[in-house]
Amino acid sequence: MRNGSDVIVVGAGIVGSSAAYHLAKAGVKVTLVEQTHPAGGPSGKSSALLHAFYLMPELSQLSIRGREILVSLPEIAGEGSFVTEIGMMWVCGNDNKVSWTAAAERIRGEGARIETLSPQAFADAAPGFVLDNVAMALWEPEYGYADAFGATNAIARAARANGAGIMQNTLVESLQRQGDRITGVTLTDGTVLEAGTVVLAAGPWTRRLLATVGLDLPLHVERHPMAVLDAAGKARQVMPFAWCDDISCNYARPDNDGVILAGTWAGGGTGLRHEHAGRPRLVENPDNYMEGVEEAESVEILETFATRLPAMAELGIRPGYAGLYDMSPDDLPVIGAMPGVEGLVVSAGSSGHGFKTGPAVGEAVARLVTEGAQPILAPFSPDRFRAA
Repeated sequence: MRNGSDVIVVGAGIVGSSAAYHLAKAGVKVTLVEQTHPAGGPSGKSSALLHAFYLMPELSQLSIRGREILVSLPEIAGEGSFVTEIGMMWVCGNDNKVSWTAAAERIRGEGARIETLSPQAFADAAPGFVLDNVAMALWEPEYGYADAFGATNAIARAARANGAGIMQNTLVESLQRQGDRITGVTLTDGTVLEAGTVVLAAGPWTRRLLATVGLDLPLHVERHPMAVLDAAGKARQVMPFAWCDDISCNYARPDNDGVILAGTWAGGGTGLRHEHAGRPRLVENPDNYMEGVEEAESVEILETFATRLPAMAELGIRPGYAGLYDMSPDDLPVIGAMPGVEGLVVSAGSSGHGFKTGPAVGEAVARLVTEGAQPILAPFSPDRFRAA
């Protein structure tokens, strides 16, 4: 059985759903294929922090545009808001003060609100937080966090409302290739879906599908644990904003008044991103990994906050969860036309930047398909790995 579309999008995470929406809105016949449901993979488990601050201009621009799309969802999808604008607070030490100050000035020039705070101004704005080693803070009052699951599903529904076909609970077995052109996908039931272009937004499953047509990218998958801390109705008193500490390498945000979500990244004196016999960081099979987070692992995350925010130590621990990050060698997304073939666009290797940039990445990918090269995507091209 064969069916045809102008474009097939594989993966209904935030990028794939946004790409399908923007393609459908442009009048393209598009089919979105998802093995479970929209946001059923890493997007749905994202902490969904929203911020404009990045040292890399293109990531800042994608994040700014991503927020614009998210806050416009009531108009786009005819639904309520999925964004909570409680502000985003950052702190860093002396090593990064100069680069952060320059980045903040650039971001202000791009139209986003971002303030630089002295240590004392930070202390005044964040009672209960300890100043140790803080050289400066950044405050983004219009940012915060989003409901990742709700927002992704709203965008997918908007795609359908604009004419996109959505196939849920449908697994892509392989890509279809004829010579140097990708011509569609084959589903596990043998159905062939043909298309002029395939957009591969499959996250941790990207390499598996590329391999079916003899292609590859240097990506790997990491398990990323999230602690869920019981704040007994006082989450916004303890953590009144979205938070990122470049010194302790941790981040957090309230999730309503009941709980605080907290995580870490590599470094910061924590073993959370190192190999552990019981909970390996590197994931070989994204269909089979440790999704739960043990109490001991949550305690390790909590301990990274001990010197910065002592009130965190008083919180209870609820069962946590772990999502997956698809990572590139340079920790930057891989977005663009796949070299060596025609008709295949990839968006992968989001490396932890995925949700906040995702709505804008999907929009840019749609424009790449319909209009050609998009300058904002140039630094993320898969071509940068061709020599390797």
